[in-house]
Amino acid sequence: MDYIKVGKIVNTHGIKGYVKCIPMTDDLERFRDLKYVYTEKDDTKRTIDDVWDQKGMVYLKLKGIDDMGTAEKFKDTYISILKDQLRQLPEDSYYLFDLEGMDVYSSEGDHMGKISQIYQTAANDVYEVKDKKRTFLIPAIKDVVKSVNIQEKKMVIDVIEGLLE
Repeated sequence: MDYIKVGKIVNTHGIKGYVKCIPMTDDLERFRDLKYVYTEKDDTKRTIDDVWDQKGMVYLKLKGIDDMGTAEKFKDTYISILKDQLRQLPEDSYYLFDLEGMDVYSSEGDHMGKISQIYQTAANDVYEVKDKKRTFLIPAIKDVVKSVNIQEKKMVIDVIEGLLE
């Protein structure tokens, strides 16, 4: 099965088995729509009994985790969903995991490398592209990114002046 990480359990919360998670999504409301998640620790599908967010963190009560001692065992592990639980994104929006490892080509057809990392900044995402010899950063803006093909794992960029320096 294809699991997609949506959060990392970083601590317990209270004595009734709640876990505190760092979300791996920019839409915290997304957790309210989920009925269940998979826990990395034991690869178990767990129903979400309660959820809320506060100060950028998500708090979950998962079925079968009923006390602080049990919740502690899940610390520093991930929670995931299945690919079919993903929301449909608007046009020209992509999940970050779809872009990682994508081949990047110039508009002239030259292979520039693969996306090795994605940095989320206040202004726009930045793609770190690596080839065998070097690494460079590509801003995720329409002036630079000309096309993205998720099925072919291919991105075409316009190498504007100063971009690769």
